Amino acid sequence: MSKMPRSKTLAPLLFAAFLLALPAAAQANIAFTRGMAKPAVYTASDNGKGVHRIGAGRNPHISPDGATVAYYAEGKGHKGELKVVPVDGSRGETLMTGFQEPFELEWSPNAEFILAERGPEIGKRKLVQITVATGAQKVLASGYFYGFGFDPEGKQVVYAHTNTEKFPPKPDVFRVSAAGGKAVALTKDHVSEYPFWGPTGKIVFVKLLDAGKRKYGPKNELYLMNEKGGQVKRLTHTGVDPLLQGLFPTAWSGNGKRILAQFGGQDTSYAVGVNAQTGAQKPVIEATEEGLVGEAISFNGQTVFGYEGGFDPGNPHNVVSVTGGKTKVLIKNGYEPSFGL
Repeated sequence: MSKMPRSKTLAPLLFAAFLLALPAAAQANIAFTRGMAKPAVYTASDNGKGVHRIGAGRNPHISPDGATVAYYAEGKGHKGELKVVPVDGSRGETLMTGFQEPFELEWSPNAEFILAERGPEIGKRKLVQITVATGAQKVLASGYFYGFGFDPEGKQVVYAHTNTEKFPPKPDVFRVSAAGGKAVALTKDHVSEYPFWGPTGKIVFVKLLDAGKRKYGPKNELYLMNEKGGQVKRLTHTGVDPLLQGLFPTAWSGNGKRILAQFGGQDTSYAVGVNAQTGAQKPVIEATEEGLVGEAISFNGQTVFGYEGGFDPGNPHNVVSVTGGKTKVLIKNGYEPSFGL
C-alpha cells in the first residue's frame, strides 16, 4: 500500500485563523496546481481571483509569512528540484536537487528554514533542513521517512523513520533540535509514524495495529503523546476494511480541540474531523472513495480547506472550504492547495 501524503502545517493554520478574523475585503494568497500531463503552479487571492502562473511544477507550499512559494519541479535527467519563488513569480531559484516526497515539505514558523527529503527515488534518503536565504543544507537524519515537521516554535523537529524497506514498516518517532545534534527516540515500539506537533504541546501520531490479524497489512489508529514521548494515549478506535489503511493526521486547529485527518487506503481517500479530547470522528463531508482531501483547518476547527476529487488525476478538482458540511468553491480546476497570509 502506498504512503498517504501529509499536508502543510503552520502556514494553513495561520491563514485560516487570519482569514476568519479579517474583513471580507482583506486579501490572502492560495497556491495550487493545475494540469495533469503538464502540471503548473499558480497563486490567487483568497476569493479565487487574480490567478497568476508561477511556473511548471506541482505540490506548492506557501511560507508562513505568505511571501514565498516552494514547489517541486522536474530538472535535467528528470531529477526532482526544490524551487522557491516569491508569490508574484519573480526571481525564482532552485534551492535543492534530489528533492523527494514533495507533499511532505515543511516550512519553519519563521519562514527561514525548510524541511525536505533529499536522495534517490529508491533507497535511503536524508532529512535536511535548508536555510532559504543561502541554500545551506543540514542533515538531521537518514533512512526511510514516514512524516516530519517542526514544533510550533520552530526549535525542535519531530520525524518518524526506519532503516529498512520491509513491509509492514517498523518506524519509530524521534525528536531532534533544529540546530542539529543527537536525536531522542520518543517511541520504541517500531509501529509509530506520521507525527504531527500540535499547538498545546501534544504530538499526534499513527500506530500500526493488528498486523498479524489483518490479511493485507496493519491499520492506522491515532495516538497522542507529550514532547518527551510520555503520557501516551490512544485517541481513535476506527473500523478499517482489509484493503484500507485508516487515519493519517493532517492538521490541528489552532485552539487544539480538533484534528484534521485523512482516511485512506486502496482507491479511498476522504477528510475526517477528530475530537482531540475524545477521539470522536466524523467525515468532513460525505465519505466517498474519491472525496475531499483536507489540507488545513481554521483556528476554531469549524472550517476545513482542501480540494475535491481525491488523489485520482482523472477526476475533476476544485479548491474548496467546508463549514458545517456546506462546501464553497474557492478555485475551479485546482488541486494541492496551500494557504498563506
